[in-house]
Parts: sequence; structure tokens; C-alpha cells
Amino acid sequence: MTRLVPYLVILVLALPFRAVSQEPIAIGLLLPDLSHTKVISAAELAIDRANAAGGYMNREFKLVIRTAEGFWGAGSKESVSLVYEDQVRAIIGSLDGRNGHLAEQVATKSHLTYIETYATEPTLSQAFVPWFVRVVPNDNQQSLTILKQIAKEGGGKIGILSKETYDTRYAVKSLTKAAAGETGMPPLILDLDTTSNIQDDVLEKILGNNINHLVIPLDALYLKDLIKTLGKEKPELKIYGTLHFSIGLENRKDAWDSYEGIYMVSPHLDRDKYSALPNSQSAYMYDAVNLVINAIEQVGTEREAITDYISKSDYSKGVTGSISFDELGNRQGASTLIRIQNGVPQLINPLN
Repeated sequence: MTRLVPYLVILVLALPFRAVSQEPIAIGLLLPDLSHTKVISAAELAIDRANAAGGYMNREFKLVIRTAEGFWGAGSKESVSLVYEDQVRAIIGSLDGRNGHLAEQVATKSHLTYIETYATEPTLSQAFVPWFVRVVPNDNQQSLTILKQIAKEGGGKIGILSKETYDTRYAVKSLTKAAAGETGMPPLILDLDTTSNIQDDVLEKILGNNINHLVIPLDALYLKDLIKTLGKEKPELKIYGTLHFSIGLENRKDAWDSYEGIYMVSPHLDRDKYSALPNSQSAYMYDAVNLVINAIEQVGTEREAITDYISKSDYSKGVTGSISFDELGNRQGASTLIRIQNGVPQLINPLN
């Protein structure tokens, strides 16, 4: 019996270590609410594929999902819970600009990576901290891309649709500054009537002010009818949508041919190859989760090491293209244009 004691001691000591080593590696997901099922499915797909490939050091990855719905500031509270209760290795958000700021502040204080996959508001990346990166182009990047295409189309008078929401105000501000800088002329700001599906006043202003280019930095269901009417009344008008515009029509499953000829900021996805990712928003989320998983595979699970690796890495396997960041955490080269031609989104070559 005494001969067995050393072996029993070794076995007992090994059991707790084995249990700890098998604990899943948590990645936090912060969403507006749980209705964003496609985004959740995309994150789960990335996790499932990583676990099927063996996970990391015999440990599986897992998602911890929290939402920013409810009273103002819930995003901050849930971010704190992800950091200190759930012990996540990174937080990935798909939020608006205001909630994105709250999550960013928590991540900065805890030295935890925060990756944004939806908010494009520029000031999110002006804190000069390595903890924040985004995989979507910001408003300033999108504005320059759109203005470059307007110049290719011969320039002329620019109109910008607007409404009183936080993200739209920032997008309009960015577009206005870029347009004035590039053309020397301030654009015409056209305020939408958000209480009505009929936009007759805006339509009259577009037709009566000889606008050559119309930029839409927001999404709303009633815009489809406005665009359809403009196609009949002013077919020569060039229309451009920002990323939030294109994501909105994707989420509603609007037919591409309803937007024939329109330019949109959007990643150029191989939709046949990545049929499990039904839209751009889910593709950005899939890339963000894989970005964290890849970092952990390279440097381990220590939070600051993950942040340092992600902020400096060049990830070439993204379904939305290669991913690298500038010193402010903005994704480089992410603002690409598509144009709907014959009912199909076609990538616009930036070199042409």
C-alpha cells in the first residue's frame, strides 16, 4: 500500500492542473441586442472551425455574448462584466458610435483588445491607444473613397442626405469636410423627414438644385422609394451609399437590381465561396473573431500580448481582405467601392 502513495499523490496533484488546462478560452461579443442572429452565427462559425481544428493547447474557444440594450450606459456595464466576470481575452463589438465609445473606455482601462465591426464614427480611433482597432473603414476613409469616385465621374454639385442621429451626424460632418476640401464647394445638406415614408421635400430640393451626385450616409427603409423615384425623374444622377447604407439593404435582403447603378462602400466578398456569411456585417464579425483566434495561436492568452500582436500584425486570411491597422487602430485599405451592374455587385478598381 505504501508503494502506491507516491503515485496517488502525483495523480491528485495532476488533476487540478488538467482541469484548469481544459478550461475554454473566452472571447467576448458585445451587441446592441440578441436580434443580430446573423452576426452571432458568423462568430459561432469562426469558433466552431477553430475548435474543430484543435483549439489552442487542447483548450477550446468559447463566445460570451452580452448586449448593450436597456438604459444608457449598459454597454459600459456589460463591458466591465466581460472583462472581470467572464475573463474574456478580447471584446468584439458590433455597436453604434456612442456605445462603441463606452466599450472602448473599459477596454483601455483594462488593457484588453476591443475590435469594432460596425461603428464608423472617426473619433473612436483618436484616443491614440493600442487597445482599440476596427475592421470597418471609418467615415473619413469612406468619404475620401466616395469623393475620389465623384471626381472620376466628372465632379459637380454634391448633395448629402442627413437625419438627426449620432452616427449620421458624424458621417455627414466627415463628408462635408471632405467635399469642401476636395472640390472647394460645400455640399448641400438635405434633411430627411424621419416621421414619414414620403420624402417629397427632399425630392424637390434634389431636382431643383441641379445636384449631380447624391451621397447617402445612412440606412432607412423609405430610401428605396426615394431612389426609385430619382431614377425616373433624374436618371443621370449618380448615387453613392456608405457602408451603413449597404449593410442596411443587405440585412433587409433587398434585391440588388433595385439599386442598379449605385456605388456603395462595401467589402468585395466572394458570396459563393462564403455562402455561410450572408452579408458584410457577418463577414466583418467572422474576420474579427478569427483575428483574435490567430493572435492567441501566435502569442498565447495573455491580454496585453494579444493586443500588441493584433495592433501590429498583417492578417492575410480575412474574407473581407487583408487586415492591418495604422497607429490609431484604423484598418488600412478597407474602404472599397462596389457598383451594382446588371443586378450584381461589382468591385470598382481603385487604380482605374
